Amino acid sequence: MKLSIEKEKFLNALSIVSKAVSNKPTLNTSGCVLIDATKGYIRLLASNEDMAIQSIVEGDIEEEGMVGIEALLLTNIIRKFPEGNISIFYNEREDNDNINILIESNGIKYTIPGKEGYLFNDLPEIERDNKLEISQFSLKDIIRRTIFCTSMTSVNKILEGELFVIKNGIFRVEAVDQSRVAIRQMEINNKDIDEKIIVKGSSLNELIKIISDDTEAMISMYFMNSNVVFEFDSNIVVMRLIEGNFFDSSNLKYNDYVTKVEIDKKNFYECLDRTTLIAKDGDKKSVKLVIEKDNMNVSVFSQIGSINENISIFKEGEDIEINFNPRLLIDALKAIDEEKVTIYLIGKKFPCFIRKENLYNYVVLPILG
Repeated sequence: MKLSIEKEKFLNALSIVSKAVSNKPTLNTSGCVLIDATKGYIRLLASNEDMAIQSIVEGDIEEEGMVGIEALLLTNIIRKFPEGNISIFYNEREDNDNINILIESNGIKYTIPGKEGYLFNDLPEIERDNKLEISQFSLKDIIRRTIFCTSMTSVNKILEGELFVIKNGIFRVEAVDQSRVAIRQMEINNKDIDEKIIVKGSSLNELIKIISDDTEAMISMYFMNSNVVFEFDSNIVVMRLIEGNFFDSSNLKYNDYVTKVEIDKKNFYECLDRTTLIAKDGDKKSVKLVIEKDNMNVSVFSQIGSINENISIFKEGEDIEINFNPRLLIDALKAIDEEKVTIYLIGKKFPCFIRKENLYNYVVLPILG
């Protein structure tokens, strides 16, 4: 194999695929990225147990071939080269799996070990019949406004995922953990797709790091039996689906609320943020909301100290006292852009709903006691 790639293009492609590099010690390809120049173009590929990423990079191929290189070492080497084209080639085999790779540019030469390309798993064959196309910005936005509710590690693997529901021209994303639920939805220009899948939150977190904020840039989603595929620009991301039954959000009833509050989001957010200086023990320390007439009193009392603040509100229904972990409310408010939010309360021992019809629904459980 012998090829040449411009430095910045090389680094950009490496930064994308490296998000799927496996560090599983039992794999012979652990920590490596595959460089493949056998199909008439240059592609980089990395995979782990949850996802695989392929990125096509422009360059010149003098001799076809493919090789695996330790991803972090390769990235650091490419970064140290001056601007310009970088050549990579090998032709010497040391043993069954390892080979020598020469990387050079501007008179600088590195020789490092590599892995034979046949050791790497390729992407699964992509079924392109069932396709949803939306803007990269829209997908990124709906994920980032819900992803905070997923658990990074949980005995229940379902809690590590987000539910995607596509039906009747609506794309809905749901996430849930022990104390809260986040639901967002948006209209799409495809009423034919009917899909319900669970995608791992950690994989989606990596995806939104590499897709664009451009509303004109598009991304295609393909739905397969055990994978979902995202194709955009010169990249393909394949994610393994989580199997199981997701939390049924249809059981969340807010219509029987006893108290409805409209409040300035910025004022409420800043007030709750101030309480976190006093309520530092997570779920063990709560903020008390006392809602009476046109006022919400927000207070915390702990060993560290106390805080007491009043916020003007518009209220319908009963007066109520209720306790929450302030950080859970803060996370929900951070995901909302509106100047005012509406909160529905159905009792001091029941969830509160911060919602806007046909757009979002954030549900937070109170702290009892």
